[in-house]
Amino acid sequence: MAKQLGRALLVKIGDGEVAEAFANLCGLNSKTLTINNSSIDVTTPDCTSPEGALWTETLAGLKNVSVSGDGFFEDSTAEARANTVAMGADNSANFQIVVPDFGTYAGAFRLTTLEFGGETEGGVTYSVSLESTGVIAFTAA
Repeated sequence: MAKQLGRALLVKIGDGEVAEAFANLCGLNSKTLTINNSSIDVTTPDCTSPEGALWTETLAGLKNVSVSGDGFFEDSTAEARANTVAMGADNSANFQIVVPDFGTYAGAFRLTTLEFGGETEGGVTYSVSLESTGVIAFTAA
């Protein structure tokens, strides 16, 4: 597989309509997708040799996907939608995260953080943090 440009990794927010359309959060310069898997420790001593060494045994635990990004605010429709979601009583929406030449992660995410900032000699910046609220589907490219 060939190397991919980081700017081609896309975070898209759904418009919330019945025939949902997705728009890029274009101002994001830095984006990260993290798949978290926790384990449940079920280690028990060997009944025939309880004084022997214990080996960790685990079961699959909780799974979640988190996404974060930051960049320059562009006052786009997608950024306005993110603000509407963040300010709403139910701060979740459907998102798609496209990893170029690999696939798309899609599902409902809670917009946990939307932050704006700016320096006197620079543009307005913003950052977002998302946490999955259920099953996230992966579709290979």
